[in-house]
Amino acid sequence: MRTTSLIWIVVGVIIVVIAGWYLWSGGPSMQSGATATTTASGAAGINGSPNQGNLGGTDTGSVQQPGADGAEGSIIGSNLALGLDLGSSAGAHLIGYTGMTVYTYDKDSTGTSTCYAQCAQNWPPYIAGPEDNLTQLQAGVNGTVGTITRVDGSLQVTYNGLPLYFYAGDTTGSDVNGNGVGGVWHVVKP
Repeated sequence: MRTTSLIWIVVGVIIVVIAGWYLWSGGPSMQSGATATTTASGAAGINGSPNQGNLGGTDTGSVQQPGADGAEGSIIGSNLALGLDLGSSAGAHLIGYTGMTVYTYDKDSTGTSTCYAQCAQNWPPYIAGPEDNLTQLQAGVNGTVGTITRVDGSLQVTYNGLPLYFYAGDTTGSDVNGNGVGGVWHVVKP
């Protein structure tokens, strides 16, 4: 009986040591040779750099966050494509993995984005890499998540078929400054 207990203690210590090494080494995403997935526009995806298409501008080589001066909201998790904000003035609505509010545009249709050039400067598309796992959703997000291909070849995240955008005028994760702009921009309800 005593030998069995000792064996289980040794097995437990080995598991803890292996798990600690795995976490310390960064797991598979940090092993040598791993790189961030990028789209044709040079924008990294959900699990890479959170530049979200360089806010609709050209790829400058530096990471640009949604919001003023690179500000971002609280991160809900690097592997979550969409989450929920339950405490804003707009009521329960969806947020991107950075914690920033996502919006839809009335001029878009299912599977098609019409927001380019200056529009994409003000309303950066929510860009995903081709390898990103879009099935990771926070509990309570019940719609269908997918992507569409933009004219530059980048993949834009969709919710129930409609393209998703951030708003450059949002500076924190709780902002919903884009809701109702021009009567055509709306926060996305779960």
